[in-house]
Amino acid sequence: MGNGYHATVQSILDSSGKDKVLSFDLETLVADSGGFLNNERIIAISASYGLPDINDRIFLSKQYPESDELSLLKEFDLLLKKVAPEIIIGYNHSGYDIPLMQKKLRSLPNNERLRNIEYYFATSYCLDMMYVIADDLKEKTGEYFIRKLDSVVNHEGYDHLDLRRVKDKVFLPGLNKGEAIKKLWLEDRGKLIEYALGDSHDILVIFNDIFGSRSS
Repeated sequence: MGNGYHATVQSILDSSGKDKVLSFDLETLVADSGGFLNNERIIAISASYGLPDINDRIFLSKQYPESDELSLLKEFDLLLKKVAPEIIIGYNHSGYDIPLMQKKLRSLPNNERLRNIEYYFATSYCLDMMYVIADDLKEKTGEYFIRKLDSVVNHEGYDHLDLRRVKDKVFLPGLNKGEAIKKLWLEDRGKLIEYALGDSHDILVIFNDIFGSRSS
């Protein structure tokens, strides 16, 4: 299994710098079983950028109306304009976060198009850390395995990193992940913010370890 992306990423980092890497993650509510990427509403967008001094931002929904979701996307759109990322990373963002966001954008009228999201997701190098980490841990364990993010941040291969490791924040007794996220959104948004930011932050730290610290 080739790791050709290493040369591409290193080339971008050498020419643009680490401050042009942005990690993001979506938190969503699912209204009903409407199928994959259907009836899902974005309630939070977390983003982390800037290395080695990481900046963390979160845009959080405060109400149920669909207009609140659009306001989150607009805020994220402005952040992309500010950061102008050359590399956009996430964990399974190629399989979920990006397709969901693109579907949301297609539903917008022409006069409300979010040009920065459109531009940077079309021109930046989108790197899914789910597969990068599987390759990285294969070198340590000898086995290629796609892991859940909670297993990744607690893996001994990353014990040396200063990760937030907050995946347990959303584990509530008797509730699945979706139900727990909804409960936190309604009753404990501070904990939800900590959880969401932990995802984007930790992925950026691991990215820096793989492509920065060990490569320098």
